[in-house]
Amino acid sequence: MILGCYVGPANENDREGVKFGLKNMVKKYSNVKKMWADMGYVGKDLKTALCKEFGIDLEIVKRASRRFWVHKDIPIEELPQVESGFKIQPRRWVVERTFGWLGRYRRLSKEYDLLNSSSENNIYMALNRLILNRFYV
Repeated sequence: MILGCYVGPANENDREGVKFGLKNMVKKYSNVKKMWADMGYVGKDLKTALCKEFGIDLEIVKRASRRFWVHKDIPIEELPQVESGFKIQPRRWVVERTFGWLGRYRRLSKEYDLLNSSSENNIYMALNRLILNRFYV
């Protein structure tokens, strides 16, 4: 279930856009206390602003580090071991799954609309259709 949506211009930074999206969401859902985000939202300023303005604790879900710097004199045996293969990251799959659901709708595959509000409404309609199909089909 989607609580809020904001479609902004392409030249707007994600950290600025999240504030507009939360303003729309907090009007309806004032009891939200926790938000998970990816590495695009890293920054102490954003975390303190969201906590102060909306009362929401921002938690960044990080991917496992695959690259690291090592001095040339360190022997191979002392290098950190990187586990290969797929690992499920906590809460990271929620966003990717939602984007996968939205990708099934032709109307959202390309940007046909002139207004951002039309794109937002198409996202709401697609996710509402998904929920209705799960409960009534």
